[in-house]
Amino acid sequence: MDLIYTDRQHFDVGVLHDYTFDLAFGSDENDFELTIDKGNHCCETGSLLYIEGTEYGGVVDGLKVVTKNDELTYKGRTWHGILASKVLKPDNGQDYLILAGEANAVIDSLIKRMGLSNLFIASSVDSGLEISGYSMNRYIDAYTGIKKMLETVSGKLKFSVSSNGTVILSAVPAVDYTADEQFDSDLVEMEIETTCNAVNHLICLGKGELAQRQVVHLYTDKNGKISTKQTFKGLEEVEAVYDYPNAESIEELTNSGKEKLAKYAVSNSVKMDFPAEENIYDIGDIVGSRENVTGITASERITKKVERKIFYYYLWRYVLSRQRRRMRRLSSRSRLPAIPTLPMQPRLLSRRL
Repeated sequence: MDLIYTDRQHFDVGVLHDYTFDLAFGSDENDFELTIDKGNHCCETGSLLYIEGTEYGGVVDGLKVVTKNDELTYKGRTWHGILASKVLKPDNGQDYLILAGEANAVIDSLIKRMGLSNLFIASSVDSGLEISGYSMNRYIDAYTGIKKMLETVSGKLKFSVSSNGTVILSAVPAVDYTADEQFDSDLVEMEIETTCNAVNHLICLGKGELAQRQVVHLYTDKNGKISTKQTFKGLEEVEAVYDYPNAESIEELTNSGKEKLAKYAVSNSVKMDFPAEENIYDIGDIVGSRENVTGITASERITKKVERKIFYYYLWRYVLSRQRRRMRRLSSRSRLPAIPTLPMQPRLLSRRL
């Protein structure tokens, strides 16, 4: 697959050769570095880089020259980073931006709202995902906001660059791979933690003083469902307080409290980053693992993806949602052999047919 570069008006100019292309996107970074020999300088600020039919690419925001190695590195935002550099705001006089409709139609309205119609378009395919009166967090970056919105309907956001350089955004159902496969702890390094008595009653405190203070009680049941109905009592009840005095309304306090309680309620968690020789998983998909000695299983959502392309060779790495240590970015300054040795793909413990 060719790496195409454009001029600052976004007209295709040519195809790059002999380069190292590092991208990281998802929960953080959302940027790229492209390293070439200094003598092959070809891009300018505002140029686009993209690989047709994939999610890989972005806009050049600057460059760095290292004369010692005669290297030139272009730096910029990935498509994800471009969305992350936009802020979704409520309309004048409104408390929240309220969104409703078929998910791709909602994304189309957001693209137009952000003034990005010259670069992004929404898929015209019916996603089968319906957004119903979703209140977007106030002043949230667009990439995070769209992902959070789609998570409420078990969806994910996909990017694909068309032949003319336009980026197609699609809402599609997220895939839960735990139904078919799990990673084996004998083959992949992981850290699994189990918690039997997680917080199941969250007392959310909003604005106000003493008896006038806003208070919302949220509970989880044995299936992890969050509501205002109490299930666990006595010894089984585990309480915590969530202090949010800046909540503008009961609705904001409740929504924020639900997010907080959902994090508390995870009984088993896993930390794992793993290489793969195939570009199978997307941000928003769920993968699972099993530790063989204890038999503990856990599943987590993929929140970050790191991709490196060296000439015609690819390496993908994935980071899970509960990962607390920051994964080191693959540096374009680390020279690899012309034909890099790629890690073996982790073998799956089980795959149901």
